[in-house]
Amino acid sequence: MAGFPLRSSAKYHTLAAVSPTYERLVERMLKQLNMGHGLDELLASVFDHLSGVVPSNRIAVALLEEPAHVLRLVACRSDGEVKLKIGYAARVEGSTLAPLLETGAPRIISDLDEYLRQKPTSSSTELIVREGMKSSLTLPLLADGKPIGVIFFSSRQKDRYTDQHAELLGRLASPIAIGVEKTRLIGQLQQTNEELARANSAKDDFLDTLRKEVDKQTEQLRRSESRYRLLVEMGQVVNSSLDVRQVFRHAATQIHKQLGCDRVSLLLVAGRATSRHGFAIEFNGDRSHWAEIPTQPLPGSAFDWVMQHRVPQVVRSLKQAQSFPEDRRLFEVGYGSKVYLPLLSREQSVGVLGIVSRRENQPDHWDLELLREICAQLSIALDNASAYSEIDRLKSELEQQNVYLRDEIRTDNDFGSIIGDSPAMRQVRVAVEQVALTDSTVLILGETGTGKELIARAIHDASSRRDNLMVKVNCASLAPSLIASELFGHEAGAFTGATELRRGRFELSHHGSIFLDEISEVPAETQVMLLRVLQERVIERVGGSEPIDIDTRVIAASNRNLKTAAEEGRFREDLYYRLNVFPIVVPPLRERREDIPALLNHFIGRFSARMNKSITRVDRRGMEVLMQYDWPGNVRELENIIERSMIISRGDTLSLDSSWLSGNGALSGNEPQDTHSFGGMSLVGDADVVGFGAAPRSDATLAEIERGAILDTLDRCGGKVYGHDGAAVALGLKPTTLYGKMRKHRIKSSRQHE
Repeated sequence: MAGFPLRSSAKYHTLAAVSPTYERLVERMLKQLNMGHGLDELLASVFDHLSGVVPSNRIAVALLEEPAHVLRLVACRSDGEVKLKIGYAARVEGSTLAPLLETGAPRIISDLDEYLRQKPTSSSTELIVREGMKSSLTLPLLADGKPIGVIFFSSRQKDRYTDQHAELLGRLASPIAIGVEKTRLIGQLQQTNEELARANSAKDDFLDTLRKEVDKQTEQLRRSESRYRLLVEMGQVVNSSLDVRQVFRHAATQIHKQLGCDRVSLLLVAGRATSRHGFAIEFNGDRSHWAEIPTQPLPGSAFDWVMQHRVPQVVRSLKQAQSFPEDRRLFEVGYGSKVYLPLLSREQSVGVLGIVSRRENQPDHWDLELLREICAQLSIALDNASAYSEIDRLKSELEQQNVYLRDEIRTDNDFGSIIGDSPAMRQVRVAVEQVALTDSTVLILGETGTGKELIARAIHDASSRRDNLMVKVNCASLAPSLIASELFGHEAGAFTGATELRRGRFELSHHGSIFLDEISEVPAETQVMLLRVLQERVIERVGGSEPIDIDTRVIAASNRNLKTAAEEGRFREDLYYRLNVFPIVVPPLRERREDIPALLNHFIGRFSARMNKSITRVDRRGMEVLMQYDWPGNVRELENIIERSMIISRGDTLSLDSSWLSGNGALSGNEPQDTHSFGGMSLVGDADVVGFGAAPRSDATLAEIERGAILDTLDRCGGKVYGHDGAAVALGLKPTTLYGKMRKHRIKSSRQHE
């Protein structure tokens, strides 16, 4: 036959390129069979089609002849001189082809020269080497699971064939074998007809024999066509659906019709999980029952064995062989035999297809080659569904992260930074710096409105996790029935309304931080789950059983005394000690009154920009009220008061009504005298409005007011700082605090202050 060019192998690695060729080849063979074409024409058509599927310089077909059990070369096409000619025959017994015909597995020889050196008695190899061939791929031809011959592909290049070529040709081998077998059967039928025609004396016997043979061939044709239709339908379902359950339901129904089995199962494993799950359909007459297979340990199971060895596991009698836990369970519920087949996609094991019967020895009657074809298509469906699910998961995760990021953008971080230079706030800053670069759990304690969230944000921003999310959870705002789902996520179907998988706040904060505000409000059952997170760094979604590793830094906060709550049994004591690794106490505003001027200046600056106002002066009486008020709502209350004052203030003076505070806290101290002290700042004189400066100036700042107050007090105390008659006592400050402010304003501790 004429030679043909060596083709590029780039396209042989895509399953998409094979499907059209596969369908055309099968259609062509069926047409030729219906037209009565012979074996030579059929094989010529096969060669024409295969030249576009696999690279080769030589293609040959040898068919098995019985009862001698020899392989005879019946067709060959080469692009050069042929040494191994048509008609060459060799016994199968003891040859290197015997294992291939028994197992149906392909064989790849990457270097024929080396192979010939190892097996110098192989005359067929010597002949094709003399033709110039360097590598070969041999594929058994199976019809209805039985060997009928071999197809050989040879190349003038070494290492020409890969497992991908074998996989692609494996999809075509079955239709080729069916076509060849059909042609041979038709030839045999014709020969039988001729013999029967010559036997006129035994006409009745001839008619009976002919009818039986026709029925046999018709049944084989029917089975082959049914098999082909099943594979085509499976391919259509795989290409049209991403729902694994829908694909499996269709495949299981068709397998049941073809094999007469009683149960079909699909077992799956995700990633590096140590357990498997799946579902099955059990058939009982015309009825079928869908069953969910619960999550079960992977090690030591039949599923694990098939996944690792990547070959089918056939048990012809479950009564006699119960090597795995699944075998015992199947036998106990009345099953007699089974076959487990691996599902392989991109050289990875993704699952196992199980076929089970209530009768023993049924696998001997099943078309395992058909099952391998179905497994190949199911593997594609699983791979596609897995990829789609991963894309959907990432999309959902990004959407949830975007929600939190938008919340972060909208969130006003109270002060923008930690405001205040009091000793208490300096201690808080030191604590933040000490713990930020570690991954230790932090417990922030303090009254409502002291800025605990701001401290948590400062810890996160100063840590190595700053580039990832800090997810905030207000435990008091979540319903007790939903807090576990919100924190840990839930599986689809975990409870009413859980229609799809949802990842919780802990998963979103992976590699970042999670801030659990009002931790004391967490229900007791959720406290147990939080304890496991802190101890083992793993979570389980509601309704799930797979542990999920979590790398997140936990920062908790509470405005209550957790130790007292633990002692009284209202909070788990072991959880309290897990949280109390590094406690930070945020002082209330009444214990750091010296920070009020700085906070006031900060809020005025923020609201001035927001309200398009310019406030440069403060009402003297209002300032006295701010300094003497106890602030039960702390900094948040101060912020609200300043905002309210800014709204009603006219001109450049901040006006504050003391009646706004009377309902929330008591004013401390006596009536103000001529000189009013407030945390290092003094208002001097009888004017109702004091400017921001030592002397009444409309353009003074709060810093100048503070500096003027210190200078005035030092003048009255003769430059003395310490002692009962010193400036520190007069200003209501510790001497060290006053020295700090004097350094800040460059004031010397003598009468020459300027």
